[in-house]
Amino acid sequence: MKNFIAFDFETANRNRHSICSVGMVFVENGKIVDSVYSLVDPEESFDYHNILVHGIRAEDVEGAPTFNTFYESIQDRIENQVMVAHFLPFDGYALRDNLNRYNVTPVSSKLLCSYQLSKKLLKGRSSYTLKSLCEHYNIDLLHHHNALDDAKACAEIMINLATEFALDDLESIFQKTNIRAGEIAPSYYRSSLVSKKQISSDAS
Repeated sequence: MKNFIAFDFETANRNRHSICSVGMVFVENGKIVDSVYSLVDPEESFDYHNILVHGIRAEDVEGAPTFNTFYESIQDRIENQVMVAHFLPFDGYALRDNLNRYNVTPVSSKLLCSYQLSKKLLKGRSSYTLKSLCEHYNIDLLHHHNALDDAKACAEIMINLATEFALDDLESIFQKTNIRAGEIAPSYYRSSLVSKKQISSDAS
């Protein structure tokens, strides 16, 4: 995959629709060319545990856009693109739940999970967390759980996987991993399809 968008969300509490920050990293021809970071007003309370993880507090998001406003500002750039998260079962559904919450019609995008791909391709590792894979590929992860830094790490992991295993497009990904890209579209959401073997929760 030479062209894709890596993305990451942080949430204010355990609700997936409580996104409080977003990072997106744009990759073209196998290189990072641009990035977007924004705090987001979740219009919900912040849990102490979540604050400990990402350091964002309620006062930090005062005046920040709500998720529907952010999404509408970026949708032209993500339409018909491949979007990659390190743990799609969280980030993908967070995206879907926020759009549903604000009754926003999504643009069509394909969805991939670098965690799921890594488990298929880098067999035998004891861990597939973002931090562990960054160590494997010598990627600098400066501020883990900062949405932009995590999105950049996801992008670098995907670039390395694509190069190492010749993942040129969605079809070659399917041929080598048996993973079909998910999709988000108006009135439709499907996460990426993985093998029958259930993935673990060791992804953060």
